Amino acid sequence: MLPNATTRPIHFVDALFTATTSVCVTGLTTVDVATTFTHIGHVIIMLLIQIGGIGVMTFTSFFALSFMGHSSFTSKLVLKDMLNEDRIGGLFRVILNILFVTFFIEGIGAYFIYMDIRGVLPGATTQDNIFFAIFHAVSAFCNAGISTLSGNMCDPIVAHNYNLHVWISLLIIFGGLGFPIVFNYLKLLRHFIVNTFMIAIGQQKHYIHTPRIINIHTYIVVISTLVLIVGGMFFYFLFEMNNTLADLPLKGKLADSLLGAVTPRTAGFTVANMDALRPVTLMLTLILMVIGAAPMSTGGGLKVTTVFVAIATALNVSREKEKVEVRKREISPATIRRAFATIVFYFIFASLAVWILSYTEEGTPVFTLTFEVVSALSTVGSSLNFTPMLSMAGKLIIICTMLIGRIGVLTFIVSFMREYKKRDYTYPQENILM
Repeated sequence: MLPNATTRPIHFVDALFTATTSVCVTGLTTVDVATTFTHIGHVIIMLLIQIGGIGVMTFTSFFALSFMGHSSFTSKLVLKDMLNEDRIGGLFRVILNILFVTFFIEGIGAYFIYMDIRGVLPGATTQDNIFFAIFHAVSAFCNAGISTLSGNMCDPIVAHNYNLHVWISLLIIFGGLGFPIVFNYLKLLRHFIVNTFMIAIGQQKHYIHTPRIINIHTYIVVISTLVLIVGGMFFYFLFEMNNTLADLPLKGKLADSLLGAVTPRTAGFTVANMDALRPVTLMLTLILMVIGAAPMSTGGGLKVTTVFVAIATALNVSREKEKVEVRKREISPATIRRAFATIVFYFIFASLAVWILSYTEEGTPVFTLTFEVVSALSTVGSSLNFTPMLSMAGKLIIICTMLIGRIGVLTFIVSFMREYKKRDYTYPQENILM
């Protein structure tokens, strides 16, 4: 709200909304980011996106471990589980690796974006182009979807810059995979290089077996992500071929289809005017928004692992098979329970928010409200051009929804629950009709 951060005075709720959507890496905005905020305002938004993308907990833990030299043992245990680390002593190294990988990927993305927008932005200096590249690299990798252009990626200035659309898509994908996936493949690469060298100098024999470095979590995330990207791209191309993609060259159709399939998975960049999309495409976007990205990533939603486990369990029930097995590994019952609890609480929150908005925003189509709520709860940022028209109460509801979506619906519920103490007895079982 500072005068040097805005071009005109804005309401406190709009400032709160913008700060929330930045930290929660959602992308919904009640004001035009491009014209409402100055360069300083854009820098503040970018920093909030970066903090929210890496994770407030990771950031604060990094500073605690760096400057204080110690942290509570419980906090270290929680952070160890969150980072999927085997030893508590390796947490500082893992956090440093997260920061390095983040800045490294964003740096490469910013370079390619800069190379494509040089001379494209009207009246922009070299410094303006560099900031544009850095801002959009951070926004894309952190899955925020906020742009310094009024029309986002469908702005006339960059609407036909298809290389830019591809770079944005790739950054979104890398950000949505999650840090454990990146580290798992880096571990595989290191293993391959070291062992190839040892075999070459005669210090080690060739493998008799295949080393199991890629764990089941990585396998599920990568396969699910590939299916959603390829399937989403195919259906987006099919549905919009004679609509928003009709007048584009083949390269443009493919680039926009890729961005149109990737961005609903919690990024929120606008590849076309949402009002111009066909209803079937909007429904596809809604489904992809609900599914979301991977755990421990910059994205939100139910998470691909949650949906995968739920579908696998449902198929097992239909076959009357008790254990859920993937690649000769059994999914633990606790994981299955968490998956179904996450889905149930997600839809309870979404239904409750839509119900309240249908009262505060009376007269608005239910699908528009549902789209807005799912976009906020999954921290996506796509909207049917409805966010600026929200009432004051509606803005506060969406702010709360974005916060809950970023924290995680199950985590949010757990924070209010008392810990259950296990008992050494069981009651007789009874069946309930389904």
